[in-house]
Amino acid sequence: MTENKDLDAEINTLRNEEVRKQDLIDISKRKKISFKNLTRFRQLSRWRTAALFLVLFICLVVVFAFSFIIPCPVRPVSQRTWNTKFEDAVTYPLITLWDVNKDKVTDVLFAFKDMNSSNINGLCITEGLSFPCASVAVLSGTNGSLLWQRGLEEDIQHVQCGIEKLGGEEESSGCLIIGQLQLITAVDSYTGETLWKLNMSFATSVSVMGPALILPDLDGDDVEDFLIFFRSHQQVGSVMELILLLLSGRSGNPIGQLVHHNTSQGFVHFSPLVHITNTGVYYVLFIQGTVQGMALRDLYAKATGTQPQGSNLNQGLLKSDPEWEKMTDQDSRQIEIYRSRTAHYLQRVHVLGNNAGKLLISTSNMIELLDGQNLQTIWSRNTTQIRCPPVPGYFNNDGVFDFLIEDVIEKDRKKVIIVDGNSGKTLWEVELMFSENSPQASSVNTMSRSTFLFWGELATETNSSVIADFTLKKQYLYMVHPSHPSIILELSNSTENVVAFTTALFERSRHACNVLLKGQSVGSEPGTVSITKQKLKEAINLSTVRRLKGNDDFSDEEIKQYFYRMRYSS
Repeated sequence: MTENKDLDAEINTLRNEEVRKQDLIDISKRKKISFKNLTRFRQLSRWRTAALFLVLFICLVVVFAFSFIIPCPVRPVSQRTWNTKFEDAVTYPLITLWDVNKDKVTDVLFAFKDMNSSNINGLCITEGLSFPCASVAVLSGTNGSLLWQRGLEEDIQHVQCGIEKLGGEEESSGCLIIGQLQLITAVDSYTGETLWKLNMSFATSVSVMGPALILPDLDGDDVEDFLIFFRSHQQVGSVMELILLLLSGRSGNPIGQLVHHNTSQGFVHFSPLVHITNTGVYYVLFIQGTVQGMALRDLYAKATGTQPQGSNLNQGLLKSDPEWEKMTDQDSRQIEIYRSRTAHYLQRVHVLGNNAGKLLISTSNMIELLDGQNLQTIWSRNTTQIRCPPVPGYFNNDGVFDFLIEDVIEKDRKKVIIVDGNSGKTLWEVELMFSENSPQASSVNTMSRSTFLFWGELATETNSSVIADFTLKKQYLYMVHPSHPSIILELSNSTENVVAFTTALFERSRHACNVLLKGQSVGSEPGTVSITKQKLKEAINLSTVRRLKGNDDFSDEEIKQYFYRMRYSS
């Protein structure tokens, strides 16, 4: 028994030694593995550190390159004021603004006739036209330099720019030029080169009526199309004929046939527009004494003999609006928008989040605002004689368009009235003397409301009792802002004939400018034609403060500084 115990003891002792030896071996192996892992980890950390420093180095090189080596694009320095003149010329009463040279500064397009006989071998002859010919010219918005000029065979009626992909030019926009007889041509706004010209051989004894309406794509070629209006020269009794033509924006070819429309009313003022109902359906509205309307899908069907179809077309062409369909005459497929026989101006008023918006209709003695969907009257107000289309802007701080109205009360006197867009009530008014050739009013948005600009002459003790020929007197440009309604700024005065005028932003959120076209109109004796651009801030610096009835405790300098610091928005 003892031997067995001793044997067991000996065996256990040997086993313990073997276990210890095995444990030592395992520990040694683990240390080697741990050392190898630590080495690998240290190598990986070094690579990560190297990669981080490499990325930082590359970033620093890029920043350094863009900051010091690669020059930044040079922003054009826009002059505060520039004036470009053309001698021995007459001009047309139109100004079109568009950035044609893509420098992010608005440029100025206008049309004139060079009557200088010494230029008889110039532009007109070069382009194969008889002298004198009409010209469309583009002046740089930064300094007034001539960007391009081209001759045309007809007197000019309208120039419409900013039409994307016109003529199939994918990366650029174009301008549509409309003459006073039959000229309809598309040009590249960047170069002035012809993209296409409408061949009018299919229509005789007609003259075009501008402006053209820009429509959604009708023929599925991914380019906006046009609706052109013509007046027929063949009149039977009191019946006049209006002719409508759909035109491809890519090729300039007609889409379908001419659509004839008889009317017994003349055209006092022609102001067609495209109206979209709340269901997204397109309607064409135009004045023929009354205000008429026709669904674009019905017009398309009359022109082509088929209904619009296809997935490429705007869905507004493929459906109808139930509410407007009930008001449509089933035989003529027309809708009578407004029954007055003396409608002069038709304007669409944008409402945020509402396709239909509102419709503002001006007659000879009334202004009426309609709901753009159900055509119910929102408000109306009587007038004496509307001189020109009302100018929209924000006088109240309620986000709803208000309107500046020029109402002629006597031969040489007018009231400039700003009416509330919600109610039609008077918010502000002033009485001025004016001349028949005074330009139309304008407006430009500030950050919260609008500045309104208008022409005339404030009555004073000197001139209030004198009736004169105001075409020979100075024309004064005034400015009013709702923050100081008892004060107007006299921005400029001129003895020259101001043919056209507008105010607009020339750089987004940077500065607003006045643009004046001065000279003699076509049909008058030639003289100097000039285009002037002046920053509104510069005009305010040089202005005179005129105080109306009301209390305002600020000095003239404080008022001018307040107006000067205004910021403008698109």
